[in-house]
Amino acid sequence: MNKVTLYSLSTCPVCKKVKKFLDDNRIPYTLIEVDTLESGEQWVITKELAKRNPQKTYPTTVIEEIIIGYDEEALKKKLLYSGRSAGS
Repeated sequence: MNKVTLYSLSTCPVCKKVKKFLDDNRIPYTLIEVDTLESGEQWVITKELAKRNPQKTYPTTVIEEIIIGYDEEALKKKLLYSGRSAGS
């Protein structure tokens, strides 16, 4: 399984949709809720996020490549179908 990291805000409704998708599909992920971090940690994580998503928008899902926002088809393709052969 691919390593998944979700950069999120605790109050963001679109972030909650991505979290629900990951949870519903039993996909393990690392959750980083930026707004709940201490200010110094927020600064570091925001710099890290900017390298992956220059717009620094939430949610940002990192799975070998970056998916910004709630793109269900891209999430399914990367998380549900990758590594599965036809008929499995």
